[in-house]
Amino acid sequence: MGGIFGGIVSILDWLKDKLPIQDRIERWKNELDNLTKERTQLLKGEWDVKKGKRLDYINKRIDVINQWLRNNK
Repeated sequence: MGGIFGGIVSILDWLKDKLPIQDRIERWKNELDNLTKERTQLLKGEWDVKKGKRLDYINKRIDVINQWLRNNK
């Protein structure tokens, strides 16, 4: 019974190393990059209320992510 459990654990450990699972800091950096690109695109286009609200959300989210990154250094 212990051999089977040990085999399952070793397989799961091997899979963990092979799968591209991001840690939280890497996810934050990716989100920050995507939001920055989206903000740049919004600033290039025609202006309306919907884009203004989205830009406001993006700016607030960027501030939050930057704070998280500063706190985790």
